[in-house]
Amino acid sequence: MPAAERREQLLDATLELITRERSFEPVSMEAVAREAGVTKPVVYDLFANRTILLSALIQREERHTLHELAAAIPQSPWLEADPDDVLVDAVATFLDAVQRNPRRWLLVLHPLEGTPREIRDKVEEIREGLVQLVTELVTIGLAVRRTPGDPDVDLLTRLLIGNAEEGARMLLAKPDEYPPERLLAFIRWIISAVPRDAPYPASLATTMGGPIDLDDPVAPGDADGSRADRNDVEA
Repeated sequence: MPAAERREQLLDATLELITRERSFEPVSMEAVAREAGVTKPVVYDLFANRTILLSALIQREERHTLHELAAAIPQSPWLEADPDDVLVDAVATFLDAVQRNPRRWLLVLHPLEGTPREIRDKVEEIREGLVQLVTELVTIGLAVRRTPGDPDVDLLTRLLIGNAEEGARMLLAKPDEYPPERLLAFIRWIISAVPRDAPYPASLATTMGGPIDLDDPVAPGDADGSRADRNDVEA
């Protein structure tokens, strides 16, 4: 087996071991070799020690997680769609990623026994990056919906993310009881409770006549609707 394929096999075995045992404690070079069905020297050929092995796993899962999160957050401007639909579609994409890669998201969504500090820091870093992206989405959405008053965008964003994350945990734990359709219906119900003066459906194109300037979300912005911070997340 080529070295690159063997490396992935060993990282997959490590992830399987961690998520099955719900702990990092059982991870050893011998345990990973046994899980992968190879001898211990094969593991040492690619990873000098346990720390390097776990670091490689962290880097791989971080890369994949950021890619899946970036796919879930639509690029602005979404000219023809109502922001409520945009947000529900984003959560649907997120839940689909959780279903397709349950072991990866178990690592992110559930603190496991013996989780190294490096992984805890990475998960928090990913979460804060997500907050920044969703804050932009919510800010534009509130403007398009013409939500009255002065809503707390930061708090609303974090509560929406918290609901999506808890829904994902429920989906992982009891997929038959909490299917995506049920979770998405609840997310839409929560969104509908936020007041709006613009009738549904409202879109950026019909309501504002152009892309939003993120420094002044009520006014049209640059014609290209660029998003520098998203590029940072996708990198």
